[in-house]
Amino acid sequence: MTRAQTLRMLHRVRQTLRRYRMLSGGEKVVVAVSGGPDSMALLHVLLRLRDELSLRLHVVTVDHGIHRAGSEHAAFVRRTARAWGIPASSVRVDARAWAKRHRLTLEEAARAVRYGALARVARRIGASHLALAHTADDQVETVLLWLLRGASADGLAGMPASRQHDGLLVIRPLLDLWRHEIVAYLGAEGVPSRTDPTNRLRGPLRNRIRMDLIPHLSGYNPGVKAVLRRLAEQAADDAALMDRLSEEAGSKALRRRAGVIAIDAARFCAMPVALQRRVAHRALCEAGGKIRDVKFVHIERIRAMAESGRSGELADLPGLRAEYRGGRVVLKRARRTGSRRMLQ
Repeated sequence: MTRAQTLRMLHRVRQTLRRYRMLSGGEKVVVAVSGGPDSMALLHVLLRLRDELSLRLHVVTVDHGIHRAGSEHAAFVRRTARAWGIPASSVRVDARAWAKRHRLTLEEAARAVRYGALARVARRIGASHLALAHTADDQVETVLLWLLRGASADGLAGMPASRQHDGLLVIRPLLDLWRHEIVAYLGAEGVPSRTDPTNRLRGPLRNRIRMDLIPHLSGYNPGVKAVLRRLAEQAADDAALMDRLSEEAGSKALRRRAGVIAIDAARFCAMPVALQRRVAHRALCEAGGKIRDVKFVHIERIRAMAESGRSGELADLPGLRAEYRGGRVVLKRARRTGSRRMLQ
């Protein structure tokens, strides 16, 4: 990568920051750094932009306790951060114990404990932003991951460039860059990095998507990654519009009182089907349902209840009880499932 290419890449990151309103200047930012190529590139790029944007950076590295190299990588990150004049913290968590306790895959547990650890450090130091090093390649993998899991249209949007999480604005400044550009940048700038041995394991689905599925799809279309990335951008724009429309529709069809959400069946059924599904999902969220477990069949159950108009009809949903009464589908937290089987 030439000097001119390096400057163009920095300019593209600036464009991403502006496009998604990630940073306006003067923010205190926690930078999640594992020591891998992507996160080291993120840290180096933000360091290059630090004075320009008056940023206050703080590096956080999380050792998940999964492999022996974890503590070595954490030490490497701390040393590099100190050499670059950036304060750093390291946190050790037990992803395996979390996975066992909450019946998650190791990958899911690692993500959960990592976000929790990063948020805690951010609160402790008074940071407002959390920067993550996901790239365009990560976005493509995420779209395929959700597609294989049977995601809704929103799942095709992949990861948002920025979002609120636990009081922080989570930003992904490298989301418009491909991994090969990151590697070239590290080489040109002489930035060191480490390789995470878990990235080579064939067990995690994301790894198999990266190592097997994407190369296979590239045999049908060499530009498939660019196609999937464009799909994610279009889906995200569509989702943003539908969210706004569903919020407006929900304000007319939903009634909220003491933790109970009531859906006006007549107004609900007058909506287009796409809006019905959005409003039903919004109602489930607001009622306190177990959103992680909500599936298409649960959304359709609410639609069917509203359409049928059978007074006294009941349904058990993830964490909720639904009942049709008085022209409304009423959602409230379920005290216990009892003998009635929850929809699967």
